[in-house]
Amino acid sequence: MAVDNNQQLAITISTDPWGEVEVDAFVCPTNSEGRMSQYPASKVRDLAGPDVEAKVRAHTPLAVGSALVTPGGGMKARHIIHVPNTEKPGGKVQVEDVLRATAAVIVAADTKGFNSLAIPLMGAFEKGIPAEEAARAIHSELRSYRGGRALSILLMAKDADEVEVFELAIEGNG
Repeated sequence: MAVDNNQQLAITISTDPWGEVEVDAFVCPTNSEGRMSQYPASKVRDLAGPDVEAKVRAHTPLAVGSALVTPGGGMKARHIIHVPNTEKPGGKVQVEDVLRATAAVIVAADTKGFNSLAIPLMGAFEKGIPAEEAARAIHSELRSYRGGRALSILLMAKDADEVEVFELAIEGNG
């Protein structure tokens, strides 16, 4: 399995159950309205508990490229970083939206002092971009991290296909 390490960043691919991952923050790609009705946000809502959506909706609209941090609820992750990568639930996602969402994750993690993050594939669904492009965008933005502390990143793959696209992104951007 591909692993990407430098002095400030350790990136590993994980297939662990999302609710069992012990990290400072789990990333939840969402929409500007904060509606957690589409995968992967719906899965995070189911694991964290229904009130997490209400906490996000209280701060909407959220700009694409922004981030909102909430408690992790029923997840082992201590926090959730919600990052819109589309305006509306199920809306079209572009590569630039994934880049901006990943950049917002880095800023939020740095601001909050988080050292470990779990990031699922974002932007590569029904109206999204190809999974390979989404994984490359996430990895590329992570590799640009130059924060003040070391970050440990788990790229959360739901199946063998996602493991492969994350591996290709790591090997291709190395």
